[in-house]
Amino acid sequence: MAMRNCFKGGRRQEFSREEGSISVLTIGLFSVAVALLILITDVASISVSKQSLLHATEAAAIRAVHSVDLGSYYRGNSGVSVPIDCERAYQVVADEINTWIEEESDIKRRELQEVSLTRFSCSGDRVELSTSARTLLPFRLPQGSALVDIHATVEAQSERIP
Repeated sequence: MAMRNCFKGGRRQEFSREEGSISVLTIGLFSVAVALLILITDVASISVSKQSLLHATEAAAIRAVHSVDLGSYYRGNSGVSVPIDCERAYQVVADEINTWIEEESDIKRRELQEVSLTRFSCSGDRVELSTSARTLLPFRLPQGSALVDIHATVEAQSERIP
């Protein structure tokens, strides 16, 4: 390590060529820590919003499989143990999603926007739903978007409990 000798007021002082490098490293590491904190916060927000959307989609699917086609069920000619009335199931799903969007609860995240039912499939004793939404990130990167698209897909089947 090279040292430079300086005389000041009759006293000898030694200066290192690396003087001030610790403050540069500290500032750099602090910047990296803040960037990681922002990234972790955004990823956690996306994850929690997706879980919220998934719970709403699951609730709608469970309500849909309870829409039993009573006529086919009692006649026993549907080919499945508990047939679903698909028209009524779709209406139940739409009502459930709309109610969830409009109500203020702890389950629904405030960051979720533009929630919609993107796919409904019903056949026999199965229902498949897909929903999508946009979530608002707590921190926005300069070149990035503040909104992220998230999706949830759920399938449910009605079963006869013996």
